Amino acid sequence: MCRILTLLFVLIAGLTTFAQTAEDQINVYLNCPGCDLNYVKNEINFVNYANDPLRAQVHILVSTQTTGGSGAVHQLEFLGKEGFDGDKFTLKFQAEPTMTDLEKQQGLVRTLKLGLVPFVAQTPMAPTLNFAVKKAEAPKQTIPVGKSKKLMDSWLFETYANFNLDKESLRSTFDLRYGLYAEHLSPEWRIRIEPSFYFQERVVRTEEEEIRSYRRQNGYNGKIVKSLGKHWSVGVFNNIYSNTYNNVKLGMWIAPAVEYSFLPYSEVVTREFTVAYHIGRLSNRYFEETIFLKMEDKIYSHFMDVNLRLRREWGDVNMVMQGSCFLNDWSRNHLSINGRVGVRVFKGMTLNMGGTFRIVNDQITLPRGNTTLEDILLGQKQLATAYNSNVNFGVRYTFGALYNNVVNTRL
Repeated sequence: MCRILTLLFVLIAGLTTFAQTAEDQINVYLNCPGCDLNYVKNEINFVNYANDPLRAQVHILVSTQTTGGSGAVHQLEFLGKEGFDGDKFTLKFQAEPTMTDLEKQQGLVRTLKLGLVPFVAQTPMAPTLNFAVKKAEAPKQTIPVGKSKKLMDSWLFETYANFNLDKESLRSTFDLRYGLYAEHLSPEWRIRIEPSFYFQERVVRTEEEEIRSYRRQNGYNGKIVKSLGKHWSVGVFNNIYSNTYNNVKLGMWIAPAVEYSFLPYSEVVTREFTVAYHIGRLSNRYFEETIFLKMEDKIYSHFMDVNLRLRREWGDVNMVMQGSCFLNDWSRNHLSINGRVGVRVFKGMTLNMGGTFRIVNDQITLPRGNTTLEDILLGQKQLATAYNSNVNFGVRYTFGALYNNVVNTRL
């Protein structure tokens, strides 16, 4: 009996100690899609992690913008609430293309710790803070991009190759994809050169026969974009491609373009609202005669893009709308709307919805004649359609424990 009372006393004392410690810690809601939450909790164990943003004293909103060569800039907004009202600032962490996933997580955690210091410094935990500053290394001598003497000083190159084999007793799929990515990025210019190659073979075996189908998609994408101040950009786009799925033996597209941003480009990480207009010439040669009895086409067309992207405390909005038509025949047109919205309705309740809708009236590459059953089942040929659409809807409600700082990855 004495042992049981002693054990209960120890447990109650431990819980009381934890509660006092938890009260001293600030409540944080971390909205970071690219963060490994278990790793963050393990490395930053001096805060309480709220399950709902409305129960947090500090809301951390992390937005990501890609840079050249698969790099990324992570913008971390620290928004104070409940005792920290008015405390708001932004930090940035740039993930280099050569970083491993662990190095990226370490960089994010380091930036998170730095941003939490001003808040923790206003709590009873302030005396427990320790600082360590690395001695600054001598800066490396750099050459301005405009005066670069070496090609590598202003360009980033990346080559890639991917191989995949999915094999079963009666069917198999072989995929091979490779290419080159080269990009120059500066505040004034964006230049991209991207040749790519793709090959796919599908095999289906039955008791009577073996069906093989092939799909090839090769091409080159290039663009040159010039910045014209905080809101305007102009550029030229060029594509050269061959695609068995679309019945295009050789296609070429060149188009100048202009874009206007309703918001300064400097705010692109958290909010973006742009309108772009392209006008150009399309030239196609086909593998098979099309439904319009043609083996080649030369067409002038134009299209407009509208892009809206917001990332705020209350949720995310991503909307893209594109409309196009041929200049010589406006009945040949295409309209697509793609959107996703995630909104916090009230404490614990989040609503997610999205979808895509396309009106298709410009399928000029469809081959004449009947498509074989094999091509339909194996998805190797484009099929005629007037539209396509998909809709998704979801709701999430979180309740129960307000905070959870535990890391447990067992089983």
